[in-house]
Amino acid sequence: MKTEQQTRIELIDKQLAKAQTSYQGHQFSDYVLLGKNGKPLAVVEAKKSSKDAALGREQAKQYCYNIQKSTKGPLPFCFYTNGLETFFWDLDNYPPRRVVGFSTLDDLECYFFIRKNRKPLTQEFFNTDIASRD
Repeated sequence: MKTEQQTRIELIDKQLAKAQTSYQGHQFSDYVLLGKNGKPLAVVEAKKSSKDAALGREQAKQYCYNIQKSTKGPLPFCFYTNGLETFFWDLDNYPPRRVVGFSTLDDLECYFFIRKNRKPLTQEFFNTDIASRD
């Protein structure tokens, strides 16, 4: 049975390297994935591989809110993993979903752009010539 530290070294660190993300340890979480500007884009909460990844869900959520509060910046995205299963969570917008691996830096920055620039569907216009029904 692997410890959390072994899981991080043998599995999670390699997965983060494969995604070409820049990360650091942080006072609030196991990993913080940083943007090109050095600001937090995502938090990763790690559990040992023998534990259910979902055990890190609430912890990861709290870390995201703590980082947002301490940096006075946008809410980071959330990952929680046991090295075998990984979940991604856009906290205020979508429920957690299982993913194959960690998002790349470019993907995370794209997600932030989409989050920042999205509009409610009620503000969108549609072409009634195309969409209307008789």
